[in-house]
Amino acid sequence: MDGNAPDNAANSSVDFIAIDTGDLERLVGEPVVVAILKAAPLKVQTRVAKAAYHLQRALRLEGVDDEMGALRLIAAEEELVVAIFEWLKLNSEHFPEHRDFVAKQKNHLVKLAVTPVLGQMALVFEDFLFNGITPAGLEGLTSWRVVPAVKSGRVVLQIFADGEKPLIEVNPLDVAITKNDVSDDTVVNDLYQAFLERLPDTEGNRVKRFVTERADYRNKLLYAEDGRSYSMGESLADVRHIVERDLKRLLWCLAALLTNKPLTKSWGAVSQFLTLYRRVLTEAKVLGPSKPDPEVSQS
Repeated sequence: MDGNAPDNAANSSVDFIAIDTGDLERLVGEPVVVAILKAAPLKVQTRVAKAAYHLQRALRLEGVDDEMGALRLIAAEEELVVAIFEWLKLNSEHFPEHRDFVAKQKNHLVKLAVTPVLGQMALVFEDFLFNGITPAGLEGLTSWRVVPAVKSGRVVLQIFADGEKPLIEVNPLDVAITKNDVSDDTVVNDLYQAFLERLPDTEGNRVKRFVTERADYRNKLLYAEDGRSYSMGESLADVRHIVERDLKRLLWCLAALLTNKPLTKSWGAVSQFLTLYRRVLTEAKVLGPSKPDPEVSQS
């Protein structure tokens, strides 16, 4: 789709931005991109537009200037992260506390820590998208397929048993990771421990080292330091394979957030992600120790 996306923000009917969405559609399909642009206010649309622009330019640089192409890919990832942050800010009444890290959205460590944390949760969700789910009491007898889709402008999870018609369509924000009836805090802690196990086994604070080095990658490509300069060891094709996987996840998440509201702000996948993300930023010394959310404390 190549055209103009109107701003859906309140009291605005004249602002338009031009977006070439072809490369985004290649990642997630046209219905997802259309759902994003129809639901997004201008603040979010402009971030999506810039992400599309960076991705488009990165593809043109493959084999010409791989390092600049990698920087473009990193910028595309950061723009989609900020698009999500902007939506959280505009809809704070529907989502858990997020002001501490959203206030640091210009910080590369904050932006580039999102997709590794999202990837940890994606390992769980993509497993049941690939393998299906088994209803309680029917273990070994049947498995239901789960398919993400866009229906009537909303992202939904369609659950299929047999046949071509879904049994039910579920709001993806009303889904949570559970484990043997343990508490939500235990589930998030287990996710954090699994995240930790995937990090390189280095001395000291592994989380801080990982988050810092991931954000510092772009600086090493741009600047010399301590009498040395860094050259990219990977090809742009290698980097693109990883970043496009992350862009795909970010786009689906953005579409789900834009087109749905969670049943409650203190439960569900969004709450679990934000708790895990804050834990990673805190362990990396990017954020200070968490303080209780006054709204939750008073409820």
